[in-house]
Parts: sequence; C-alpha cells; structure tokens
Amino acid sequence: MKVVIIGAGLSGLSTALALRKYVRLPNEEAVEISIYDRADPHDTGKYGFNDHADVRQKQQGAAISLQPNALRVLRDLDPELADKVYTSGYPCTHFTWKTAGDILLGRDYLDLLPISRPILVQCLAEALPENVRIIYKTIIKVEPRQGSSLKSIVHFEDGTQEEADLLVGADGIRSPLRHCLFKDDTELAESKYLGVCAVGGVLDMPLPKDYLDDPCIVFAIGANGTFGYCGLNRTEANKLLYFSFYDSEEMPDRTKVDYQEITKHLRERHHDWADPLIHDCLSKADIDNVYPICYVPDLPHWGHSGCVLVGDAAHAMPPASGQGGSQAFEDGQSLALLLAGFLEKHNTSEGIEEAIKAFYDLRHGRVDKMKADGLEMERQPKRPWGWATTLMMYAGLSAMVQVKYLSSFIWKGDPVVDWDAKEEVRKYLAARE
Repeated sequence: MKVVIIGAGLSGLSTALALRKYVRLPNEEAVEISIYDRADPHDTGKYGFNDHADVRQKQQGAAISLQPNALRVLRDLDPELADKVYTSGYPCTHFTWKTAGDILLGRDYLDLLPISRPILVQCLAEALPENVRIIYKTIIKVEPRQGSSLKSIVHFEDGTQEEADLLVGADGIRSPLRHCLFKDDTELAESKYLGVCAVGGVLDMPLPKDYLDDPCIVFAIGANGTFGYCGLNRTEANKLLYFSFYDSEEMPDRTKVDYQEITKHLRERHHDWADPLIHDCLSKADIDNVYPICYVPDLPHWGHSGCVLVGDAAHAMPPASGQGGSQAFEDGQSLALLLAGFLEKHNTSEGIEEAIKAFYDLRHGRVDKMKADGLEMERQPKRPWGWATTLMMYAGLSAMVQVKYLSSFIWKGDPVVDWDAKEEVRKYLAARE
C-alpha cells in the first residue's frame, strides 16, 4: 500500500511515524510512505538549528506549546523521540495571567512544554525510518481516486506524477487538498481570518532567577493587546520566546509588510507596561514576520476517495485553544490505528475508505468543541479598550481561571488532555463488531 503525505510539518511527520508503527499489511510488509514538501532548502530562517532543509523555515513560527496529550502520543510512537522532544523544550507547570500593570490575575495549572517549532519538526524528521524520505517538490494538482480500483494521482511542477492508495493532506491551514475536496464550496475551502495578528520571536537574553524558579508561560493582558513570554530550553537559560497579539481589521499581506513599522508598533503597544522583562524584550525585538490568526470552519467530512485531511488542514483552530499541535499528533495516531483495524477485515481500498469515515466520526466532535471554545475566547471587544472594558475583561479572566481551578478538583481530571487515542479507537472498533 502506497501512502503519499503532503506536508512535512507536525501533522505530516507524526502521521508518517504512526502509520509505520501501527499499520502492517497482510504479508507483514510495512506501508510504503512518501512525504512531499515545498520547503525551500536554502531558507535557513532564524530560529533553532538543524541539518535538514525541511525545518529551515521561519514561516513555521518560533515556537509551540505541547500539552500532556501530545507528549503521550509521542511517547507511544517512540520513547526516545519523546525524551528528545522533552529535553529540547522548556517544561512549565502553569500559565500565569497578569494585567498590563503586572498585577496577578490567576494561574492555570497544567503541564506544558514550550518548544522551538523548527526544532520539534527536526526531532520528528530525525525519527523517521531510513526508507521514509522527505522530498522537495511543488504539487500543482491532485486528482482523488475515481473508482474502487484506481488510485489518487499527485501532479508535480516538474511534470512528474505519483499514485497513492491513500493521500494525506497535512498541508496546513491553506491546504490545497482541502480546496480540492471542497472545490464547490468556497466557504468551507477557505480559512477564516479572526481579525487578530501575532508577532514575536526568540531573543538571546538571560532569564531572571525568579522566572527560572517558577517556569511558566506568562500572558499579560492590556487595553492595546496581549504580550506573552516563556523560556525556550531548560538547558540554556539565555533564550526567551516572546509574542504579541494585536487587532488588525484587514489581514496583512506578509509579502508587503514593513517590518520596521511593525516593530515600531510593537514597542508603542507595550511601552508603558510594568513587567521589566517585557521592556527587555521590546528593546531587543526585531520583527521579521507577521502571523494572521485564522481558523478552518467546521467541515462535514475530512476526506473521501482515498484522500484525507489531518491537522490544520482539517481543523485549524485559534491559539486560545492551546491544542493545535497536540491535536495534530492525536490525528496521526488515530488515523493510523483506525486504518490498521479496518485493513484487518477489508481489502486496501475498502479499508482506507472505512478508516477515513471513522476518523472523522471519532475526532470531529472533539476538535470542533475545542475550536468553538477557542473562538469564544478570541471574540473579545475590539481593542483598544476603554478603562471600563479593560476592568471587565480582567474580572472575567480572573473568574474563568478560578472556575477552571476549582473544576479540576471537582471532576478529577481534564477531558481535553486526558483523551487517549488508543483507548478511544479500541472502543470505537469494538462497538462496530
């Protein structure tokens, strides 16, 4: 069975690892996997380090925060990979929420792992089996399977093409495969802009001792925007990740942005905020990218005809959910386990179709709920806020944190991070017998 994965990011690489771990054909042969990415091998970016062209992209963003459910998937896929990822990040025990005046609003206790996104991608790439390669070719057209005996066809810019029994679209929030699957409905094919942008990066600067003693992700909320920061690697106490969210009615064209102006606006937004670490960040900041915050609307399916969407291509959600990367890992594990289960009872084409349908049935309710919760948090009054709105937002955030803290004692768990793909797939397959 041939699998072609479009995209060598978090969802594409983790799906490849999961397919290789769980899926075995009747003759006990491993699935044949090819991963295609259009990354520019000459773009070294400015975040992290690696020997692989696939992670040399500043467009990947500076960092990501993984939650316990993501780390559980990684440990199940490959314990050595999980250990490497953990030691490459900055383990934290909670979120800290503050006002622009540096007044504590509350703490949200949860194990977190901020990590450089390029380094995380590199860890995944290095864990791939030797015969699973990342190939750099630009895809110009995809033809889903037209019949039970046919394969999907991927056409490349150089005139070549490749057939696939299963085509996995791990091609991000602007997924070309999603556009192909929903070509008759642009409302579903297109991602939606939230009216918010993010900027940030990684700075070389010593971390204060009080922060090293209390590792957390800090969010400061103010009338003009949100500023956050955290460490990037526990082995180096001199790297700080920072980020700032701000309202922007029009989605910026990243090819035409004046980054000097964006850096100037960053300093103007937060110049009078009280946290001294924010002032240190502002003095060293040199913005070189802008990230418009978008999401993918709820889709009626994630694939058919031998094609399936995973990760952001299927359900990109706003940063407030805190689960984007974690859900990408859950997707890969769930899809592979379901495929393994259905291939035991069906031929290749039927097993793939059953797995694609089951994957959506099992997963879409969970991720759509997270997305809705994240969007609700993002739907704040447009900034700048007046003093009354600012106080109202502070009171609401403080109350939300306290309610979540009390709920964790009452319900003895967190359904978001406690979800276990292996157990959920087992129950799903058992119910179908």
